[in-house]
Amino acid sequence: MKTFLSVLFIFVTVVTASGQSYTDALRYSFISPQGSARFAGTGGSLTPLGVDVTTLHTNPAGIGWNRYNLAQITPGFSLTNSDALLQGSETGDRVAEAAATFTLPSIGLLLAGNTRSVNMSTLNFGVSLTRMADYNQELSFAGRTPGGLIEKFAEDDRDGIFDPYGSDLAVPFLIRNEDDGLNYSDFYNFDTQQPYPGAIQREGVYDRRGSMSEAAIGFGGNFKETLLWGVSIGIPFFNYEQNYSYEEVDDQDVIPAFENTTYNESLTSSGTGFNLKAGITVLPTEQIRISAAVHTPTFWSISEQYSNSFGYFYSENGEALGGTELSPLSDIAYNLRTPWRFMAGIGTLVGERGFISLDADYAQYASNEFSFDDFASADAVTDAANADIDALLGNSFGLRAGGELNLDPFQARIGVGYRQVPYQEYVNDEDEGILTYSAGLGYSKGKFFADVAAQVENYSSFQYPYQTFAIRQQNVLYDRTRVSVLLTVGFRGFASGF
Repeated sequence: MKTFLSVLFIFVTVVTASGQSYTDALRYSFISPQGSARFAGTGGSLTPLGVDVTTLHTNPAGIGWNRYNLAQITPGFSLTNSDALLQGSETGDRVAEAAATFTLPSIGLLLAGNTRSVNMSTLNFGVSLTRMADYNQELSFAGRTPGGLIEKFAEDDRDGIFDPYGSDLAVPFLIRNEDDGLNYSDFYNFDTQQPYPGAIQREGVYDRRGSMSEAAIGFGGNFKETLLWGVSIGIPFFNYEQNYSYEEVDDQDVIPAFENTTYNESLTSSGTGFNLKAGITVLPTEQIRISAAVHTPTFWSISEQYSNSFGYFYSENGEALGGTELSPLSDIAYNLRTPWRFMAGIGTLVGERGFISLDADYAQYASNEFSFDDFASADAVTDAANADIDALLGNSFGLRAGGELNLDPFQARIGVGYRQVPYQEYVNDEDEGILTYSAGLGYSKGKFFADVAAQVENYSSFQYPYQTFAIRQQNVLYDRTRVSVLLTVGFRGFASGF
């Protein structure tokens, strides 16, 4: 399971809970198109082969081969399962949750245009809307470990980190040590000058909802049957919501005075962006396709609302004390520039019986950058967030392979994909990437076609219930499995005025 070696850098360049962070940058830049059932069934490896509307989002040269008009729509269904374990828990409880959503992975239109040019046999136009990211997930954890959230706030207070969304919420519940003039919590034993070692019960729930889609419009052509080219404009947009609830209970009276803690936070964000894509596919023989594509950075304009609350309850001389502190509502707008992305692929036709395809991409996620209205200005918070991105994020390499067997009028497809998670350093090398397995079937007769595909995506990661610098850390390890089913229905060869 992955854990950053360099995660403590976050606390050197502190970013408030309501500000931008490397996790926000990764959420809005680490994406992959889901596309049509044919695209998904081959593991997303159609970049060199094309003839699918989804290639407007990968290599737009893919639409240059089309000789006929095409329209298709792809509804889908996704089920995300999460299985979490609070590391070091005395009870060793694993908590499983599931979140299901109906989706629209893809809808698109391709219009084939014949030219009178001897050299340019086609000039095609395409428009597409495809799903780029699925944020839906419910993650729960529970267990019994030492430590408490108020320790984190006390630590920040002692380090001079004053944050209306952090340590300021806990000030009414901290205890001043007259010897050093610093604030501590009920979890600190002043006699031993060490935290109390006893474990308390804790549980939390992350409820995440939302998705990202991209609208693309582009042109592609065929030069002398040896070179396909294409360009497209992408307009991605997203909505994201996260609600986090967390509770600690000292049900065995291991911490004097302390009773329980509650913490809640709410994050809502939305954004719209702009990017360009260009690509080519070379045909050295009638069977072989070699492709390359480049994606410019996406320039995001993002609005975000954030708030949280902290409740702390304790007793003195039999009297119940404590209360709940509320943060102000943070309502901010900012920009994000994502990395350049580069793609390459190779594929070969297998007579008239199908094809085999291999596709790769690369991006350097440390080049994500936050800014304000002009994509240039910044302040201390934005500078700190960008410094964290430089320190914690790295490059990512993706590889997809797939194929199709044509048994006219039926087709069978299979694919596999790997995406490297772009963190710079890990404690070990396990589970560094996202693995996707795909399979699909198709039916094509005359002007009608239908495809179905299933994808299984596996990923292992971690989540901090709260982050600390020097004191006891809580860490939740989790496995996520997402199963998606897609159905594409389309028509081709209809007349148009293009």
